[in-house]
Amino acid sequence: MPVLPPVPGETRAVPALMFDLAAAGGLDLDRLERALELAAERVGQGRYRVKGGAHEHWVDLWSAAHPRCDCGDHLWREALCKHILAALLREGDPRVVAGVGQVMQRLRERVASVTAVRSPKRAA
Repeated sequence: MPVLPPVPGETRAVPALMFDLAAAGGLDLDRLERALELAAERVGQGRYRVKGGAHEHWVDLWSAAHPRCDCGDHLWREALCKHILAALLREGDPRVVAGVGQVMQRLRERVASVTAVRSPKRAA
């Protein structure tokens, strides 16, 4: 099991959390894309303050079978929200980090399609 560096003031390293991603709602690439714009600050063992959206939110990665957040999206859907994904990125969760590559590929495809529409091929 991977070991995370300690939070300043903690005396021991914290083992990385590996919850069942599918049971927690899976990895939503649209939410992950929005999570890339957020800043997750570790404030304690598995606890994060996430900033960058309309409101500040609190994420808890460690006290339940799956991560929790105080935002309405998570509370109503009972699935991973962008705030949890931002915290998991900060933790270096390999499943979420791998999803960033998928998000980047989607962005490249969007840019390529927009570029193709804006610059049609000229007749020879």
